[in-house]
Amino acid sequence: MWKKVDSFRSKKRSLCATLLALIIVFITSAKYRTEDFEEQQANIYMLSPYPQNYMLYYESALCSSPNIHIKPPRHSSIHCPQKPIVTVRQLGRLGNQMYEYISVWAIAKETGREPYVPSCLIQELEEIFQKLPVAPLSYLASCTVKKYPVLVMAEKVGHSNDSILLPDYAQLPKYIAHLVSEIRQTFRFREHLVDESQRLLHSASRGVKNITYVGVHVRRTDYKGHLKFLYNAAMVKPDFFLRQMNVLRNKYKPVMFVVLSDDPEWCERELGDDDVVVMRNNSPAQDLAIMAACNHSIIDYGTYGMWGAILAGGDTFVYNLTNSYDAAFEMASLLPNWHIVT
Repeated sequence: MWKKVDSFRSKKRSLCATLLALIIVFITSAKYRTEDFEEQQANIYMLSPYPQNYMLYYESALCSSPNIHIKPPRHSSIHCPQKPIVTVRQLGRLGNQMYEYISVWAIAKETGREPYVPSCLIQELEEIFQKLPVAPLSYLASCTVKKYPVLVMAEKVGHSNDSILLPDYAQLPKYIAHLVSEIRQTFRFREHLVDESQRLLHSASRGVKNITYVGVHVRRTDYKGHLKFLYNAAMVKPDFFLRQMNVLRNKYKPVMFVVLSDDPEWCERELGDDDVVVMRNNSPAQDLAIMAACNHSIIDYGTYGMWGAILAGGDTFVYNLTNSYDAAFEMASLLPNWHIVT
């Protein structure tokens, strides 16, 4: 009786051990098959065109906008590049995104590459500007793309032969300064923004004819820490704006100063006068369109004010943020009608 029980237990243990060994062999085999497959796929992706979804995944990885759904284009829209391409990551707010977009466009013109930007960047900017010319990266979803763009630092852009990904927060003034006339034709505001800008400026003029409008951009709330951390600099004092306003009061009559800021209370307290109107409660896009509708500009720092001044044309007075790489400061050193003042 006990011998039968022991024999049964022994057979049961042997069966369990056999099953366990088979499971281990199966798992190990599957693991190696999976690793081999993944390695083969990696080699395929390195040597042959990326499958459609991979280009769309790549484009999504360059986007910071939430809830952007990227769709492959209709076949009739596809134009496959015959040359290396240039693209960029979408980062920052409106001023940064305008810089990213136009940097791709300008670098392509300068280096002979073809420009493509993430669909999310186009979708953001097309809410403000009409008929933007650069195609989205999703257009490459069905094209033969052997390599993704390689990240290239600003100083190396002109020395690479490959497709390139521009550095984050791309700001390359030397490539765009000589193209400002074309840029004004590229960044054309949508009609409702233009119409509202004209209405607001007409209201601000109080019926005065032949008035010269000067856009004044004052950036404060988010820039104090930025200036301290990057440039060890303090925020600009009211005197900078007041002195330039007095210069233009003497030069243009009549004149109206249109102040746009993230701190309108400070502006009304420090800059207020009979010929000063501080805009309130507009969207960033609308404020930028108002700046662009002015004749001249006074700006302190940052990409947003820089773009308002570029699109306005005319004379621009820029705060002398000494020893910095601020976008507006750099641009002022390259444009003949921009003046750096302390």
